Amino acid sequence: MKEENNYTYCTVKQIAEDPSFCFTVPMLRYYILHAHKNGLKSAIRKIGNKKLIIRRDLFINWIEKQERR
Repeated sequence: MKEENNYTYCTVKQIAEDPSFCFTVPMLRYYILHAHKNGLKSAIRKIGNKKLIIRRDLFINWIEKQERR
């Protein structure tokens, strides 16, 4: 039986423009640059040499796991 995964992927710009999130493009680029250290790596997909997309559900999970202050 084939399992279908209907994930939603967004560009950095789409995340930054989404009113559900409070991130700017520079903030997102910083988090992506340090994804190997901050746990965001699992949500990021690289397409070709330049295109980066973010899996929305994993990005939200990453946000929820951040330390609350």
